[in-house]
This record gives sequence, structure tokens and C-alpha cells, in this order.
Amino acid sequence: MFSLLILQLVAFSLFPLYFTMLSGPIRQVHFYVYISLVLLIGGFMGNVYSLPVADGIVISGGNLSYGAFMMTSVMFVWVEKDAFILRHLVRLVVVVDIFNIVFSFLTQSILKTSGIINPHGVPQAMFEVSTSLIALGGVLIISELLLLLFIFEFTKKRKPALPVTAAIYILSFVLVLVLDGIAFPFIAFGISSEIVAAVFGGLTGKILIAIAFGVPLALFVLWRRQAFVEYLETDTVRWRLLVSSSADLIKEMTRKDQDVQRGDVVFKNSTEGLAVVGHSGAVLKANAAFQRMLDIDEDAVSRPADLKEAFWSDGQPLPLPQNPKEGWRQEVMFGQSRTRPGILAITPAGADADGETYVYSLIDITEQKNTQERLEYLASHDQLTGLANRRVLDRCLAGLRDTPYALIIVDLDHFKDVNDSYGHGAGDRVLQVIASRLDAIREQYLKPGDILCRIGGDEFALVVRSDDGGFVKSILETIQQALGQTVRIDDDLEVFSSATLGVSYKPRAGDHDALLEADAALYEAKRNRRGSVGIYEDRLTTDSQKKTKLGVKLKNALVNNVLEVHYQPQFDAVSHKLCGVEALARWTDPELGVVPPCDFIPVAEGTSLIETLGEYVLERACRDGQEWLQSGYAPITVSVNISASQVRFGSFISILSKTLAKTGFPAHSLQIEVTESSYIERENEVTPLLRELKEIGVSIAIDDFGTGYSSFSYLREMPWDCIKIDRSFINNIPHDAQQCDLVSTIIKLAKVMSFKVVAEGVETKEQLDFLAAWRCDLIQGYCRLIAILFSASLCLVDLPEGLTALPRRERG
Repeated sequence: MFSLLILQLVAFSLFPLYFTMLSGPIRQVHFYVYISLVLLIGGFMGNVYSLPVADGIVISGGNLSYGAFMMTSVMFVWVEKDAFILRHLVRLVVVVDIFNIVFSFLTQSILKTSGIINPHGVPQAMFEVSTSLIALGGVLIISELLLLLFIFEFTKKRKPALPVTAAIYILSFVLVLVLDGIAFPFIAFGISSEIVAAVFGGLTGKILIAIAFGVPLALFVLWRRQAFVEYLETDTVRWRLLVSSSADLIKEMTRKDQDVQRGDVVFKNSTEGLAVVGHSGAVLKANAAFQRMLDIDEDAVSRPADLKEAFWSDGQPLPLPQNPKEGWRQEVMFGQSRTRPGILAITPAGADADGETYVYSLIDITEQKNTQERLEYLASHDQLTGLANRRVLDRCLAGLRDTPYALIIVDLDHFKDVNDSYGHGAGDRVLQVIASRLDAIREQYLKPGDILCRIGGDEFALVVRSDDGGFVKSILETIQQALGQTVRIDDDLEVFSSATLGVSYKPRAGDHDALLEADAALYEAKRNRRGSVGIYEDRLTTDSQKKTKLGVKLKNALVNNVLEVHYQPQFDAVSHKLCGVEALARWTDPELGVVPPCDFIPVAEGTSLIETLGEYVLERACRDGQEWLQSGYAPITVSVNISASQVRFGSFISILSKTLAKTGFPAHSLQIEVTESSYIERENEVTPLLRELKEIGVSIAIDDFGTGYSSFSYLREMPWDCIKIDRSFINNIPHDAQQCDLVSTIIKLAKVMSFKVVAEGVETKEQLDFLAAWRCDLIQGYCRLIAILFSASLCLVDLPEGLTALPRRERG
């Protein structure tokens, strides 16, 4: 059996090796006919016989035909030095597969027909083929041919030694044949224990066939070595062209000719300097731009020395690379004055009769350099004032880590009023004048390395490199004097200017952010008194960090529903009957302990948390109020505070309606408290919302009346139901006659306008008696008030569960 196998391998191999000795079209015809025959008989040889070569090694006729086809196809490509042969081989595979399917179907149908003479008894099973399997085999053959071509081209690009290349080619051929023997059964029949056993049981035979057909390829490399070398020297394949039609290929060749013509036009007329230079440095050909840039005479014959000193770098002639194998590119200076910047690129262009040639490409980047310098200036300077910007300041501070300095931040006071009153043009003029005055101070008093920057809309920064506190103080005074002068906008308009300053001194112990510290000092000064100077202290950033931490904890507390809602009672001033409560948020943090409202309310107001907090308290108050009603307690009014942002920006009406519907709490038992700051100068926004609240049935109270911008017009125009007198007006009653007159006036005014009056912060019986005498409707106070009422037996009130009067220290 083994000898029969050897004979078949020799027969399959000798023919293609013989064909390689033929020439031209005759060779191609022989190869195509032979490959067609191998493909044709291969479709049936698998059903005809198999050779048991050794124990467990069985080789079918189909495997021999497949190996012969792959070997012949590879040898055909090598000898023709043309990868495009694969295009024809692919077509050949498709045509032969279609022929096999049609021929098998017709032959099998004929053999099945009764009355057909079959003198040799050819079995029908010999022609039973699966169309899907034939199609799968064809797809795999095409894929494997393309895979081999890819490996060949990939290896060709790397240009290893000839023996290494040949070894890689033949080894990849063997591996692809083995891979086919593994992949085909798995794809065709799926993966199962039987298939796996069959595939790997016959793997030895597949490896044997693959190696056997690798031998003729090795013989070709040894016998036809020059043909193999010539194949390796051909251009790499353009894969797109493999799937192109012949007409497309003709068009491609036509386009190439046109490209050559266009290339010559581009070469001659390009504004980029182009030249073809020999290996010795002689200019073989140059376009007009290159000649103009290097002042080369069009009719002169250039010598190598012409280009040796044509390009300069760092004031020295630039040595050009000798015979570069790959592209070379560098920025150079050129021209008679050697001041024109350019980009020189050298690219190998292949060899001619005299040796290697190179394409020199020279681009004049003078304009780009100027543009770059302009862009760098714009990126580091403020366009309006011409001063350096924040980027320059950051670079400067980063370079002064070990140098003592003071950072001064200057912020103009009431600059927004200038823009709003006179327009942004006037504001720009103010900024330009202020920048000019500050720059004059820098030039007159500071060192050359000290910088002045504009870092924001109306903020400037000045770096003073000095550790002399007295000198820095004199600079601060000079700045305030200069900026305290009026600024003339035009002949008829002058505006007053002033500035608040923040200062941070460096270095100090530890690693600190000078800009952050100076900003903290500035804003502390603005809170205290505009036009003043703030010096940084550690507590400023500590307070800021504390607020940030408090904001994070407050957000988590709202998410986890750990805030509590306490209720402060409101009593009738005469009967002392419980009439209402005010809902107040209270917070106890596991780490911080009891957090006073005066700490967390401002943090909430400074973020978007105030709306979430307000909605949280509103829902809890409505739910608790409904529970009290369901428990049988007498109806009382529940008051809830809402913030200015809820009034102005939030969808409060929608939220309130959903909350009332969700909790079932009656709208007429709910009172919304609004501070005066929520509606002052915003009545056009706030009035419609308040009227919608009235339509729902909710009552409205002015909270902390008298502490803001109280106005009779607001009392008349807004749909109020109640006025709450702030506790600051109650403290000294009845001992302060002026305060007594003020409170009595407020009560009389409210009565005239049919408003209820609630007095907050009532703590003594004298205050209670005074307010009752003046017909104040309700009183609201702390624990001491309830103690007074109960101890005097003035009322016996059954307080709902959870209703407590709050200690004064928790009031907020």
C-alpha cells in the first residue's frame, strides 16, 4: 500500500514540475488543464478508494487530489510570478464545483432510472454527493489559497534570507493543508465526540500527505531557484485588484498612465519644492519651486556641494543622510539669509542606471511659523487687555515652588453694574483701563520676572517675587489707590471703580495651592467689606473643605432618608388652643453629631440640594399631618417653608399637587411660608405661582416679616393669608417701648389688610400678654412657652405624637 501511495505522489508531482520547464502561454494552458482535471477527479476519488498505509493511517483518493491541487496552484503562482493567477483559480474552483454537482446529479438520476444498461455495475453511491459539502469544500479551498497568499506577501515584505523565506513558505503550506483536514469535518458535521475522534484519529495521514506534497515545492525552490527569487522580487499584491474584473484592470492601467501624466504636471507646478537627487548628491531633476527656494540656476548642472550647504540647523550646515533606506524628515533653515524655516523630507525612489535615487521635498513653513507664534500668543494672552492669561499664571506658579512670592488676586467691585447700566463696550473699556494701571504698577515697582495676568471676567492676578511683607503691603496700597480713581469711558461718562484684593504668601509649610488660597482670601474680604484686602489664613480653606464635606454628607442623608422633621407648635394667643405647627428639618450625623440648621441650610442653598430638601420636608409634613388626622386629632394647619429657588425655578406646583395626592393631606390644612427675599424684585415670576397655590387651596404666609425689604405694595399685590413677625422684634417686648410700638403697628397693619398674624419666638408670659392684648392671632415659641402655658394651667393640650417644641439652640 505504501508503494502505491508513493507512486501516486510521484505522478501528481512530476507533471507540475515538468510544466515549469515550459514557456509562456503553453505553460499556463498545461497548468490550467491539469488543475482542472485534479479538481474534477478529486470530487469523486474520495468515494472510489482509500489506502490503509499503516495501522491507523488511511489516506483517501480525495485527500491526494486536494493536496495535488494546492501544491500545483502554489507552484503555478511561483513560476508565473503573478499572484493574479489566483483570480483565475478561484473561478476555476467555482466552475468545477458547479460541474461536479450537475454531473453527479444527472449521473445518479440516470443510474436510478429503470431500463438503463449498466454493464459494469457502477454503483449509484459513487455519485452521491452533497451540494452543501461541495460548496463548503470550494469555500475552504479559496480561503486557504488566499491565506497562503497573505502569508507569502507578509513574509515577502519582511525580506528574510532566502532559505528562511522558503522554509516559511513550505511550512505554511503544510500547516494550511493540515488545518483543512481539521476544519472541514468540524464545519460540515459539527463538533461531537465521534467527529473529534475521527478527525484526530486520521490526523497522522493528513500530516503525511501535507509533508509529502511539500517535497515538490522544496524541489522547485532548489531546482528553479532563480524563478523563486524573481517571484520574491515582484511587487506586493494590491488586494483590491484581486476581486476586480478584467475591464476594471484595464481601467486601472489607464488610470496609472494618467496618474503618471498628472504626477509630472504636479511635479512641475507644485508650490512645494521637489527634486530628484542621485546617490552622490547631484540634483538630477528639480521643479521651479525647489530651484527658486535654493536659488538654483535652471540651466546649471548642480554638484553635490550645492546641497551640502543648502540646509542649516542651529546655525550650522545640516549633514544630510547618506543613502537612507527609509524616509528622513527634519525641520531646516534655508535661503540666502538662512532664516527661512522649512521641512525637508528625503524619500528613497529606487535605483537607476547610476545607482539609488531620492526625492527631496522642501516645504516653506515661514507663514505657518508666523501663524504658530500668533496662535501661541493668543493661547497665552487675553485679547481684550493684552495681558497674560491663566495658562501663563499656572506655568509661572509651577516654576516658583522654591521661590518666595506673594500672589495677589484683584477683583473689581460692582463690575456687573457697569455692564448692565452702560453695556459691555463700557465694561470692556473699564477692563482695559484697569489693566493699563496694573501693568504700569508692575513695570514701575516689580521685577522683570513678575507677571500680571487676567484670569477671569473682572479678575486679575499679580505675582510678586518677594518675601518682604512691607513691600507687598505697599504694592497693595498702590493698587487700591490706582484702582480707586474714576475711569473715563468717553467724554461724557465716568464710572467709579474699586477693587477687593486677596493675597496668599509662599512658600509656607506644606504643599499648598496659592491660587486657591488667594481666591479664598478674596471672597472672605468681599463677604466682609468690598474694597478691602484679605490675607489668606488656614481657616478659610478649612471652612471651604468643611462645607464641601457637609454637602456630600447632606446629599447622602437625603438619599438615605435619615433627616428628621420636627414640629414647632402655634397656639391661639387668647384661648391657647393648638392651631398649627411649623415643620423644621433636623439632622444628626453619625460622625458630626447634631448639625445645626444654620450650618446645613446655607450649604443646601448653595447647591441644588435645597430643592430636594424642601421636597423631603414637604412630603414628611403632609404624611405626618394626615396620620394625625387619621388618629383622631383635631385638624391643625401644617406650615412648610419653601426656598427661593423652589419659588423661582422649580416645578413646585406639580410637586405639591403630587405630594397632596400621594399623602391624602387636605390642601386647606397646608400653609406655605415664603421669605421676603424670594419675591423681592421678582414679583412677575412669583405672583402667578402664589395665585396657583391659592387656587389649590393652600394658604400662604410671609415668613420673617420685617427682616427683608418689606413694602406696602408687596403686601397689597401678593395673595397673602398670614404675616409671621420675626422673633427679633419680639425679644425685648414689653420692656422696649420702640419695639412694642413697631410690633403693635405691624399687627394693626395686618388686621387692616385682613391678614392673620403669627408672632415667632414668644418665650415669656409678658410677651404673650402683650401680644394677646394687641389681638395677635397665633404665637409660636420654644419649650419655655409650652412650659408657661402648662404650668399656668392656661391650656390642656393633647399633643400629637412626634410634635415637640424645639429648644432655642435648634431653631432654624
